Amino acid sequence: MRYFIDLVKDLKEGRFYPVYLLYGPESYLRREAVKRIRECLLPGGADDFNFITIDGEEKHTSEILSLAAMSPLFAGKRLVVVSNARHFSRKKGSPDSPGEEEADAPKGDEARLIKYLAGPSPDTCIVFDAGEAVDKRKKVYREISRVGRAIEFTLLKNEDLSAWLDKQARRAGKSLAPGTAAGIIDRAGNTMQALSMEINKLICYVGENKVISQKDVAAVTPPNPEEDIFAVVDALGGRNAARAIAGINRLVMQKHPPPVILGMVARQIRLLLLAGEAIRSGNTAAELAPRLGIHPYVAKKMASQQKNFNRRQLVGALIALHGLDQSVKSGKRDFLPGMEALILDTCRK
Repeated sequence: MRYFIDLVKDLKEGRFYPVYLLYGPESYLRREAVKRIRECLLPGGADDFNFITIDGEEKHTSEILSLAAMSPLFAGKRLVVVSNARHFSRKKGSPDSPGEEEADAPKGDEARLIKYLAGPSPDTCIVFDAGEAVDKRKKVYREISRVGRAIEFTLLKNEDLSAWLDKQARRAGKSLAPGTAAGIIDRAGNTMQALSMEINKLICYVGENKVISQKDVAAVTPPNPEEDIFAVVDALGGRNAARAIAGINRLVMQKHPPPVILGMVARQIRLLLLAGEAIRSGNTAAELAPRLGIHPYVAKKMASQQKNFNRRQLVGALIALHGLDQSVKSGKRDFLPGMEALILDTCRK
């Protein structure tokens, strides 16, 4: 959240940059950042002539830079927002090591953008929304970091999300009962876009009631399938076949297709296998998140769950899941009976 707070602080104090690069998985805050930049750069919301949005997949860089070089209408500033900015993604076949530089000199659109960044228009602000990932080794990334700001919008920690949900409820004249924010996150996930939708639904659902309870969450917010997968794997680790089968039945009732359920369970088992190997190699639970590319909340679950299995059990479960997947796809076996048999067999080992 600090990256967003620092951006807002700069904007309120009148510190603007000629170019911004926004990227990372927290799409809700990326959109909010564009909104705040517009409000501060073009106050009053009436200067629509100087606000331009462009799809970077549909327009050539030369067109974008031509718009940026034009003088704003009626003085003031011009804001150009480029969504789906394609200049910053990794090239196919580029080296994977973060420390390696790209061998080729920038060409084409990238070279034109770098040339513009050497002397950007003082009257124009360009905001590139690059989606979730960028290649930080690219010269164009380094140049934007030098003359402007490159901001990574990472997913927030659960405590920050809980505080944000409390704030949204208070703005609507409501309050969250103890544990309710955590319950919303458990069910809706850890992206602010999903949480925004759920808290607004809950505010409408409770009507004139002032308190949103966990009972309201259970009535309005559908369970996160990942939580059911956690529950299934927890039950397998505890050799509780009935609870594991109940979790699979819940996923089926929520209309998740059998291949998706099998894929989710297999992914969880693979993560447990990797988590166990990482911890045995000396990594701490806190180091699992960046190592496995997962959220810290999921990493904490992985560190706990992997204690209930040995490597042979996890590898055997993956082989059995693959076999069941092939049997279901070929029509040789029905999903539910096959999954129940797999669970019973796993719990007996």
